[in-house]
Amino acid sequence: MGSISLKDLELLPVLDSNSLIGFSCGNKDLDDFFANDAFLYAEQLLGKTYYFVTKGEKPKIVGAFTVANDSIKASLISSTTRNKIQRKIPNSKRTRSYPAILIGRLGVCSSLRGESLGSQILDYIKGWFFSPDNKSGCRFIVVDAYNIINENKEYRQSSVLQFYENNGFKYLYPSEEEEREVFGIADDAPLNTRLMYFDLLTLK
Repeated sequence: MGSISLKDLELLPVLDSNSLIGFSCGNKDLDDFFANDAFLYAEQLLGKTYYFVTKGEKPKIVGAFTVANDSIKASLISSTTRNKIQRKIPNSKRTRSYPAILIGRLGVCSSLRGESLGSQILDYIKGWFFSPDNKSGCRFIVVDAYNIINENKEYRQSSVLQFYENNGFKYLYPSEEEEREVFGIADDAPLNTRLMYFDLLTLK
């Protein structure tokens, strides 16, 4: 298909259960969500899914993402992370929680890996919620990124964390130990995901 730019694609919302038929990003969990749950989440106002599609007579879905409202609660993060987050916030504006948008799912067509499409989609989402046209206050983007994946019943480190790091996201909890403690996860249990955040004010 050649190099792809979002400028050449059309963004559409998932409006029915058939919107994402044929789309696959090569991850069973993501494919199952987009195929079976994305529209149900939208119906229940729990998440809104959008997808990018090529223009022309035979449109092809190349990427999809789901977003929902969220927040970062100051009382649930370490003082180190809290200081980093609040450093750019005037004392008079500091509060117990800060508005955020959650990227619940993000997937790129498996045949387009290596095209930087995932990073382009992240940049689009950042610009979307940083834009003056955004209808609500949103300071951060958060994501519960895959930390480890089970392949043939063997756990291995996920490359997803590196992907988000490369796109400017930081860990909400500096260590896995701290994240386990906050969420009550046993030391010998797998930590399947890591919470990460991006400060939209850095786009100024």
